[in-house]
Amino acid sequence: MSRPNQKYLDTLLRYYEEEIEGEGYFYAIAARLKDPDERRKMQMVAEVETYAAAAVQPLLEKYNLTPAPHAELLAAGQKQAANSPGDFVHFVAKWRKEFPGYIDEFEALEAMAPPEDLRLLKILTDHEHAAIEFLEREAKGARDSTAPMQHYLETGTA
Repeated sequence: MSRPNQKYLDTLLRYYEEEIEGEGYFYAIAARLKDPDERRKMQMVAEVETYAAAAVQPLLEKYNLTPAPHAELLAAGQKQAANSPGDFVHFVAKWRKEFPGYIDEFEALEAMAPPEDLRLLKILTDHEHAAIEFLEREAKGARDSTAPMQHYLETGTA
């Protein structure tokens, strides 16, 4: 087993915490949406964040990394949502621009990782691919826009 460097460990911990914050953020956005279909889609984005965090949690345990308390991370995400004005269409357009940049960050984490960690890190990276595909389908008005996220939640792959 390879011993990872501190940069890898710090990044892994930060990305895990950001997924939990994302869960709180997306659930908070969902809660304020009036349209039930939009609310359901936003809740699914939150579920994808939850799944991604759970996938890498064993790595935190493996390396004895201690994240901030779950409730604090959720609250931080909820606070970010409270400070993020906009409706569903606004968020889809905004995230279509932002989310692709995260792929490079997740792939950089994979590049730092010991080979035995890659299977779980791929699940983390794939959550972003699934979310991006959802956003692209949603922007095009596809009836099955959530299919990539549903597939991810069922398989852990994009």
